[in-house]
Amino acid sequence: MTSINLDNLSKDNRDHLQQRAAIHGRSLESELDFILTSVFKLTTEENSLKDLLLAMPDVGKDEDFHRVRDNAREVSL
Repeated sequence: MTSINLDNLSKDNRDHLQQRAAIHGRSLESELDFILTSVFKLTTEENSLKDLLLAMPDVGKDEDFHRVRDNAREVSL
């Protein structure tokens, strides 16, 4: 069995990890396992760009994203 030593973590990170574990009703080890599983799941799932774009919420109108080009500078060639 492998052990993880958290002594080298900063006090802030240890405190945040303990707070997260308490909020979620998990042990420190379970919370750390959950966080690591979440991170590895994100990096191993093969999502296409199309899937990621389709997963984005539909907010705003096209006009909301219109670029205003009022700060263009004059260029002389």
